[in-house]
Amino acid sequence: MAKDSIIKVRDLLIEYGHGKNKVSAVKEVSFDIHKGETFGLVGESGSGKSTIGKALMGIEPINDGTVYFQDTLAFGKTPNLIKMNEKMEHHIKVMKLNQTAITKALEIYSEDYKRVYFKYIEGKYYDLKSKETVEYSDNKIRKIEEGLDLKDHKLVSKSKDPKLKLVEDAVKEIIKRILKLYKLQDKSLAFLKMLKEDGIINPELLKKVNELHSRTNKLTIKIRKSESKMYLTIQEIEKVRNDVRNGKYKSVKRFFFELGKLLEVLIAEHKLVSPMISDLKQAQKLSSAIVSNGSDKKEWLKWIDEKIATVDDESKIAELELIKELMSFENIQKTLEKSPKYTLPTASERHELKKQMQMIFQDPASSLNDRMPVEEIIAEGLDNFPELYKNEQTAQTYIDWFNFNNPDKAGKITLNNIRYSKVKQFLILQLLTTVGMLPEHLSRYPHEFSGGQRQRIGIARALVMKPSFVVCDEPISALDVSIRAQVINLLAKFQFEFDLTYIFIAHDLSVVRFIANRIAVIYRGDIVELADADELFNNPLHPYTKSLLSAVPLPDPDLEKKKKSIKYKPEEQHFDYITDSPKWREVQKGHFILANEREVAEIKSDKRKSKKIEKGA
Repeated sequence: MAKDSIIKVRDLLIEYGHGKNKVSAVKEVSFDIHKGETFGLVGESGSGKSTIGKALMGIEPINDGTVYFQDTLAFGKTPNLIKMNEKMEHHIKVMKLNQTAITKALEIYSEDYKRVYFKYIEGKYYDLKSKETVEYSDNKIRKIEEGLDLKDHKLVSKSKDPKLKLVEDAVKEIIKRILKLYKLQDKSLAFLKMLKEDGIINPELLKKVNELHSRTNKLTIKIRKSESKMYLTIQEIEKVRNDVRNGKYKSVKRFFFELGKLLEVLIAEHKLVSPMISDLKQAQKLSSAIVSNGSDKKEWLKWIDEKIATVDDESKIAELELIKELMSFENIQKTLEKSPKYTLPTASERHELKKQMQMIFQDPASSLNDRMPVEEIIAEGLDNFPELYKNEQTAQTYIDWFNFNNPDKAGKITLNNIRYSKVKQFLILQLLTTVGMLPEHLSRYPHEFSGGQRQRIGIARALVMKPSFVVCDEPISALDVSIRAQVINLLAKFQFEFDLTYIFIAHDLSVVRFIANRIAVIYRGDIVELADADELFNNPLHPYTKSLLSAVPLPDPDLEKKKKSIKYKPEEQHFDYITDSPKWREVQKGHFILANEREVAEIKSDKRKSKKIEKGA
């Protein structure tokens, strides 16, 4: 099978609603569909699979991302490096604000720690202004003796909770911003790689832009590691405080020692992050400057000149001068506007796309017009694209057919006197009989047919356009089991005869395995696993895929009784996603999974164990 991609989906985002009610139906998914293959897309109802299918046809509004058909932008939005950088700058700005808030909160929390420490360990008052300890004037004993239950004292009073909670919330907000930065950085780096392959951008300019984006990405990774450590440290501090509330501490010295150590780690890690965020901010500004356009470019050039005047480092000055020089080249976005690949199709080009890309809908009843006879339903596409039947090749095919079936009238019809309305009728009839219908069905209406027959009419309507790509949106889910195999066999037959490429959307994995070459599993708008059909069934890696496979019925009643269903519990199975974020990874050739570093390590460990068992056997 050819590996040329007929469809490329990049960072597809589809949202419904506004503000707080906004819901992401499809969350920036990317995948390729190879020419001549059947690409399966599987998931539960509401997972976003049908939404993706409609987006590929241009009948679902796309909030962000791009759909390429035959290496040309078909639907979505033109990738815009300027806007990507603006979003990245915003996230870094919010990170900086949260970092400042953490600094202030940690200062207050540290001072509280010292005050309470001196109060209960030494029985002295710690003055926050002078930073010195003094004796209490009332001579009351405030020291806590060893062996007493600390829950009876005010060591972890509720008044201190908001300060620690503020730090935790700010750290979580930074981590969330980092995850958004990751996605933008991955998106920009993937797009820059595509531009390099196209060769339409000045290589020197593209190299520097890629270098700056890679630099911000590496800094973001470093910041994430520190922020993750901070988050885990806060959880440990909270655990110590909860243990005190639950009466698990009998030693006041142990309490302050353990809390103090954790606080030291938290503050030390926080101090590491501040300069890294400043470096990230500067690197991002350079990245924004080099891709800027119009009046913004003048502002950025002014900013670079001011930087050059204040910087002493010769290597930094040289980089700033290089960026100034590269900014004199044609802006990347302007170059893209001239490229047919990266500009949205015109009205006539969109019209042509409708011929190349067709869809078979899920519900064979509602997708057909009950007021139109079958002949008109199938003819509608030909009426919109008369060139499909008003051409010499099709006309000659009709003439050959007519001469064969009417030997006594052979030679009476020629290319000069042919009636193209007859050619159109011939095409419709040929296709209708090919899908298993009869000539007398042409004059009937959809409500006169069974579900399977209506779906055959839908297939004929799509294929009469001679498309190269067909979206099959659950084409058999509304059909009886006995009819499903017939429809699937029809699709397979047409794929072979007409060199079609399918995306086959379904919720039944067993059906998709029969027809698909590769399968993508989608969960709540995220594609979580992608592999060859046999590989996915024989070696499922994502817990959601395992859960779906465990729900596939077995034909043997005894085996079905013994089968254990696997329940997918994302909160438990992905407990560390806030500190170890998932990424789209190729764990083995052609097998991709959405997983974090821990999960990938576990997958590799399980594979090593399996190999040892096989060798032992």
